[in-house]
Amino acid sequence: MAVQPVTAANSAYVTKANATADQIDNPNSTISKTDFLQMFITKLENQDPTSPIDDSSFTSDMAQLSTVEQMQNLNTTATDQATSLANLNTNIVGLMAMQNTTQAASLIGKTVTVATTLTATDGTATTVAGPDVTGSVSVVKFVSGQPVITINGVDYQLSSIKSISA
Repeated sequence: MAVQPVTAANSAYVTKANATADQIDNPNSTISKTDFLQMFITKLENQDPTSPIDDSSFTSDMAQLSTVEQMQNLNTTATDQATSLANLNTNIVGLMAMQNTTQAASLIGKTVTVATTLTATDGTATTVAGPDVTGSVSVVKFVSGQPVITINGVDYQLSSIKSISA
């Protein structure tokens, strides 16, 4: 007797790619703790009184219920942690913005040296280091929410500062 290999055509398991029009994805395919408990109670209610459920089967069902409950608790915990991390990230970004603002404001009236860059005019888009610019910070502006210092009427990013003196 020849044994036929299992293929998509003769398997009970069907992947989404091989599904036919009458096989529909079920968005409610997950089972909750309550659903499992209802199925378990139904199983107990409909058992044969002459052949009650054996201890090992009962223990197995209870272990499965416990596993479902633990997985749901883990999912809730993971969701809560993701929310906490998102909130923490928002707070860190806010603190960094406040720190940059405070740092920029403290530079007003100070002499700073900033690095500049030059872009090639031959169309090659080559950027090279330009001459450093030294001057007194006269204004702090906010461009796209980021503080920018003004020296001799030209705006520079805080990241371009090389040195600060009184």
